[in-house]
Amino acid sequence: MTKEKVKTGVEGLDEMLEGGLIPGRAYVVSGTSGSGKTTLGIQFLMEGASKGERVIYVCLDEPPNEIKRNMQSFGWDLGNVQVFDATPDVMNYDKTPVRDVSTERRVLYFKDVGEQIRQTPDYSPVDVTINTIQEVLKQEMKVRKYSRIVVDSLTSLRYFYIRTSEENSSMISFFRLMSDLGATSLLTVQLPEVAKPDVEIHMARGEIRLHKWVDGRGLMRGVTVEKYRGSWHDDRMRPMKITSEGVVVKTASPVKEAGEADSFVDVIERAASGMEKASSDAQSNTSPPQGEPAKPVDNPKSSDTTDAEPKGSSSGGAP
Repeated sequence: MTKEKVKTGVEGLDEMLEGGLIPGRAYVVSGTSGSGKTTLGIQFLMEGASKGERVIYVCLDEPPNEIKRNMQSFGWDLGNVQVFDATPDVMNYDKTPVRDVSTERRVLYFKDVGEQIRQTPDYSPVDVTINTIQEVLKQEMKVRKYSRIVVDSLTSLRYFYIRTSEENSSMISFFRLMSDLGATSLLTVQLPEVAKPDVEIHMARGEIRLHKWVDGRGLMRGVTVEKYRGSWHDDRMRPMKITSEGVVVKTASPVKEAGEADSFVDVIERAASGMEKASSDAQSNTSPPQGEPAKPVDNPKSSDTTDAEPKGSSSGGAP
């Protein structure tokens, strides 16, 4: 029996995903810098917290106090969202013992996060690696059984917390862990301007890609579902905005005002429509008009056209 899908908190995106995400799997949210990955991730957790679910945000890029402050612009209360601060400490070049982040830091509710950034301990910095983050998640799941997890971002995890020689095998191991945990996870990945496939995209059970570009109207945004294993999904780019309420996706293109410039989506859709019309016109031009017999052709192999009696021809008698 198929389980009920997990809502993302973005109605239009859920429509693109045929109702939401298949539970218990790990998905990638990709996009260039500033495309809305963190906002979508927090919105996904807020949707779960509003239903009484246990949810956790693992931050590797921005410290929790900044995330908390940034999300206040949407009027969101993150009080019931738990957070683990995996951002690095200031490096200490003294020969002092390095402590494991999984033993030195604990998971907090966002409501308990202070306004100022966490200070690096005087005695020694903590060590953050992919192994220590995996250990935190395993221990937390034993105690609290989270239903939703966001890791922001896998890009930092790859670049700063994994040895280069082990990055691909470590990423595969991390995705296996996320599946074993049984929670529905969103893992953010920052794409370069010219994207290339990485192991994160390959291993994810689905990829939601956020786009942004500049046209005659200024900065525009869109979203596509690049892949979604085990479910139908909308394969067209849909308009997206980041409003005062968060991420908003429109599954039906809005009607443009008079004189309003076409967006990238409009141009692509119009080009596709034009290609379909041209193909249809070409086919109709090769068919004989109704009421006229088909003209014989020189090539005897093309018997499909000459043998077929045109619709409405008098040679075949009345219908």
